[in-house]
Amino acid sequence: MAADLYQVILMAWDVQKMAEFYRDVVGLKVTYPGPDASLEDENWVAFDAGSSTLAIHGGGDIRGSGSVLLSLKVDDLDFTYWDLKKRGVDIQKPRKVYEGVMAAKARDPEGNTISFEQVSAT
Repeated sequence: MAADLYQVILMAWDVQKMAEFYRDVVGLKVTYPGPDASLEDENWVAFDAGSSTLAIHGGGDIRGSGSVLLSLKVDDLDFTYWDLKKRGVDIQKPRKVYEGVMAAKARDPEGNTISFEQVSAT
């Protein structure tokens, strides 16, 4: 069986706060309920995450304890680091994680780890 990852769903206590973080701070585009829709009272918000979808879903008790790590590829890690710092995000300084890959880790409002990664062309 072959499978393609098409969606990652983060269960959230506060969907609006999480959705605003991924929209306003991280810069992902909302695909549902729409780019100009109010996020208040939403129980499901989806984002364009490149080749897949990132969704924030409320109303569930399925929660991990630090088991989620989102890797987001960025073009300019130094810019991303300073931009997120300026926006008040507690982000680690960029470091080499392996040959050709630099990363800086942060956490979203509910504690999920996000690794912002710049991959060099080899």
